[in-house]
Amino acid sequence: MHVSSSKVTPTHYVICGTWLVLTIAAAIYFISGRLADFDPEQRLTGADPISFMQKISEIDQLKGHDLNDTIVHFTSKNCSCTQYSDNHKGEINQRADVEGFNVINVVVSEELVALVPSTPAILITNKQRELLYFGPYSAGLACSASNGYVETVLGNYTKGYSSSLIVNDTNGCYCAV
Repeated sequence: MHVSSSKVTPTHYVICGTWLVLTIAAAIYFISGRLADFDPEQRLTGADPISFMQKISEIDQLKGHDLNDTIVHFTSKNCSCTQYSDNHKGEINQRADVEGFNVINVVVSEELVALVPSTPAILITNKQRELLYFGPYSAGLACSASNGYVETVLGNYTKGYSSSLIVNDTNGCYCAV
């Protein structure tokens, strides 16, 4: 009868090391393929919050809406990243309801392409219809609240701070429009 040895040989180390390297390489390959720039053409770089709000308030989907203390969710059709942001969006909407914000959902049209470089995106305004935040929900693959910009902006706003923040230089799961 053949008795197996419990000795670890150099071959075991080579096999284990090769497996580890290949697993890490595969993870990097698949993750980097899903990460995209929010504003790949840098259209929002140096954007003035006041003129940005003027342009946003003129779009057809928002005409006639009161934009005081408002959250506007921007989505696009056939964006696979929307499925990852849905939970985060739901959490934001619950908080918006508690804090008295209006919530509007807008599907990005040709009219918005110059203002909204990628989706999912969000706009938050204060009581005076001034920009608090525009950009992605968060950075990273999952668009989750754990690495979200929105929570920070809303938290600061409830404490009396107003930001006028446009975030465009970040990577995550975004669909260019």
